[in-house]
Amino acid sequence: MLRQEEMIVSTKDPQVVLIQLGILLRRLREAEHLTAAAAAEHLGCSTAKISKMENGKQSIKSDEVGKLLELYGADDSQAAEALRLAAVPTPRRRGTYRDNVPDWFRRFLVLESEATALTIYENEVIAGILQSEEYARAVLTAGYPFASRQELDRQVEVRLRRRDVLIKEDAPHVDAILHEATLHRVLGDDQVMKQQLELLEELAGLPNLDLHILPFRPKTAAGADGAFIAKSAFVMLQLESTGAVVYVEDVAGANYPEEAAVIEAHANAYRRLRNAALTPDESLELIGKVKAQYG
Repeated sequence: MLRQEEMIVSTKDPQVVLIQLGILLRRLREAEHLTAAAAAEHLGCSTAKISKMENGKQSIKSDEVGKLLELYGADDSQAAEALRLAAVPTPRRRGTYRDNVPDWFRRFLVLESEATALTIYENEVIAGILQSEEYARAVLTAGYPFASRQELDRQVEVRLRRRDVLIKEDAPHVDAILHEATLHRVLGDDQVMKQQLELLEELAGLPNLDLHILPFRPKTAAGADGAFIAKSAFVMLQLESTGAVVYVEDVAGANYPEEAAVIEAHANAYRRLRNAALTPDESLELIGKVKAQYG
């Protein structure tokens, strides 16, 4: 059975706090339609420093935060939250998980741990938050072919601990669609795949997870949704303080489009994919059938 472990990211983690503070400050700046250059001029620093601050790569003094809050016209609650985050001591060294997580993915771990809802579409591999240990190892070994065994072990640990998001006390609601291809593409060997599909069956029993399979032969749906194609996987994260964020990963890194039109386009794409996907019960039946092929 699943058991709750220590969360991989925490609001008590100074590095995570830097990322959260940076996200908040950038949101406040953009809400006022101010450029990074304008913020830099007000603070008397370079735009590069503002960029590093907003990306959680540089510590920010409380007085600097105060000046930015004044420029951005932050309300009392926003100012209090920003100053609370700024008061957390700066990390002196990186922790183990940060040594093995790319900068561009670190932000996603923070957002994923803070989200109140997650909407996931995967068309190549089982979504990372749903991966078993050996399946994750197969994926990461392929992605980092020159990594040492110790490095891979740490990366696998990072990935497995992401599942804690599903079972923590204030766990988000997760709606996930996996393309049927993810069940058939063998990563590792048959035993690895069997264990992975068994884990999917177990996770599907969580009250906050709705798991859907988009079959090779989609359900008949209105508006030709059965023929609709989303060419890339994506995750939509709903955050209590800042609203929706979209995460789209590629071979070089990731993008976080936040424009309302882009977010709505992804939400609409997900609705169309879900219309063509199987129900949770039908999805479990298909997972069981595919699992039987692995012995």
